[in-house]
Amino acid sequence: MDMIVISGFLGSGKTTMILSTIGKVIETTKKKVVIIVNDFGNIGIDGKVMEKYGLSVTEMPSGCICCTLGSDFLETVRTVADKFSPDLVIVEPTGIADPSNIVDTMKLYRGPLGRLKIFVVVDAVRFPMIMKALANPLKNQLRSADVILINKIDEASASAVEEVRKNLEMLGYKKAVILASATAGTNLEEVVEAMVMQDDGR
Repeated sequence: MDMIVISGFLGSGKTTMILSTIGKVIETTKKKVVIIVNDFGNIGIDGKVMEKYGLSVTEMPSGCICCTLGSDFLETVRTVADKFSPDLVIVEPTGIADPSNIVDTMKLYRGPLGRLKIFVVVDAVRFPMIMKALANPLKNQLRSADVILINKIDEASASAVEEVRKNLEMLGYKKAVILASATAGTNLEEVVEAMVMQDDGR
């Protein structure tokens, strides 16, 4: 069982990114996918959209799955593994969450676990404000990230997007960056490729 965490602050477009790419992920990999979300009711996932791809969604209790509810998160993963036997679990934590807590929690998981990959979605338009208002949580997210998805590039100028890239480097992030727009469908093929790629590049 592999796990992908799609993290990012509220409004960055995490849910839209998942819904815009998940069908292609399933089509490409032929894998059985389960999505674990922190608050199913508030993210507006349409059950019919989920059924279209044969997905199963497990609700978490209210609260941050990777901060305050680590033990509950682990139990949810165990339940998902036992009930659905997924090939891939996609986790969408709350916006303020530090993804490293999921990594730490999964070290306690005794079931079969393949790769665990962290994607952080950032809003190209609101990034300067996030940098100022939430500097430390942002640094925590970037520290954990394997891939940064700069989202909403269709709503920002080219210079603003480039400024986000420079700021990411300034904050110490040196890994993969993908420019995308979940709503406009821009570069989603590259996002899917990063999601399905194994750590050895295959």
